[in-house]
Amino acid sequence: MGLRNKILGMGLAAGAVMGASALAPSYVKSGVKGSLYAAGLKQIPLDGLGRIAATIFGKADHPPCFAQIHEHAQYVSGVSPREFYLTDGRKMVKTIKLVNEWYGMDVPLAFTDSYNFEAEALGAKMIYGDIDMPTIDFTQPLIADIRDIGRIDTDFQPDWGRIRYIIDNVNAMKEICGLPKLAIFCAPFSLAVGLRSYPKLIRDMRKDPKAAHELFTWITDKVLPRYLGLIKRETGARLAIGADAWAAFPNLTLDMVEEWVIPYDTRLRRHMFRQGMASFMIAAADYCEEHVEKFDRDIMEACWLAHVRSIVGANRKTAIPIMAMGRTQDWPLEWLQDYAVRTSTPRYGKKAIVASINARFVREGPAEAIVDYVKRVIDVMGREGKLILFFAQIPAATPPEHIHAAIAALKTYGRYPIAEDLDQVEFEMPRFEPFQEWLSKRC
Repeated sequence: MGLRNKILGMGLAAGAVMGASALAPSYVKSGVKGSLYAAGLKQIPLDGLGRIAATIFGKADHPPCFAQIHEHAQYVSGVSPREFYLTDGRKMVKTIKLVNEWYGMDVPLAFTDSYNFEAEALGAKMIYGDIDMPTIDFTQPLIADIRDIGRIDTDFQPDWGRIRYIIDNVNAMKEICGLPKLAIFCAPFSLAVGLRSYPKLIRDMRKDPKAAHELFTWITDKVLPRYLGLIKRETGARLAIGADAWAAFPNLTLDMVEEWVIPYDTRLRRHMFRQGMASFMIAAADYCEEHVEKFDRDIMEACWLAHVRSIVGANRKTAIPIMAMGRTQDWPLEWLQDYAVRTSTPRYGKKAIVASINARFVREGPAEAIVDYVKRVIDVMGREGKLILFFAQIPAATPPEHIHAAIAALKTYGRYPIAEDLDQVEFEMPRFEPFQEWLSKRC
């Protein structure tokens, strides 16, 4: 009777929650289903968002994966760079969604490079290529002297630069992908680099900190609030993610992150909160040490903590172990697992881990090495659940067989319950249709 009542209670609770979410957006329903799956209702079918939700709370059917994939999606699809990067934000979203489906990924990250839209709209000189995405011309920075900020108009309009493209992109995330409307933008430090250039900005920070703080204050108090305010008015988006790869370690020391990144991220977050938008900055203090012999466990953990503090602005004592742009294929994975277990909490248990596949590694392969890496990630860090796999950028000409192999390995070795000895699990390199053939069958 006890088991029967427990099952009945779980069913009634599930019914109540599902009923309450019936009129909610699809992404909310997916999250509810995922949380119920993690709670023990394994008969619930999971979509990509549901799999992520289930993983955050425990175990899904297998770990989820997603990718920063814009360069590769444009290359594989054959959509012209001009349409994909400059003129058609909706086509860009649709293309990324289709390529994600071809690979069997869970959630499409439907955006392109996020480090130049604001700078371009302000008047920064750009380099536009015929085969790849545009970039800022750092040889001619918009702010050659700090006094230049006085002549720059920050009253953003929808027809400036590619702002209309961004508006279409944000709207299409919901209309095409069924995701929340999300504004991707350039975080304060990386925007300062885009406007001033990295060498000149670092020189300012060291030799003329007053001028550097004036630049950061201008970006944080005027530029980004006005830019994001425009995007919010045009799209209704209430969530924004600021990318900050220029603030990675060792581009910046941890002391520099504390002085030049976290305070301004916190300041911007408060500005946007008053405008009704939640903003979070990611990638600050990402551990990107290139020399294996210099890997330092204490610094790595300090980077995770600085990263979390840049996101939430609080004096957190523990963080989430995150692998992103760094040379993660060479990391001692036991460091992450130990930290996740060591900083566990009574109610939540082990910390969730975000594991990544490095961009150069996924491009260069070979596929067998990528499979072995995914297998090792699951074996060391995935047995308790709470493991997410992230492709930290997929370069344009990456062989598709490398990506298909990684995802097949994730779903083969990561199937819960995970086998005690993964060497005994049979794995077969996947066969797949070329993208255009696969796409023709969908039309």
